[in-house]
Amino acid sequence: MPTRTVGVVLAPHGRLLLALTFTIEGAGITEHDVIADPARLGRLDLAVLD
Repeated sequence: MPTRTVGVVLAPHGRLLLALTFTIEGAGITEHDVIADPARLGRLDLAVLD
């Protein structure tokens, strides 16, 4: 099964403040990260899931 990374962002009033990422392997979360550094937030490739 492929490794996937999903996340949740906190963006009050449209301003990206924080991202929580989760790496999923098989049926479980194997890693998580909290990103608040503006430089790292700016490098994220974000997409809205349907």
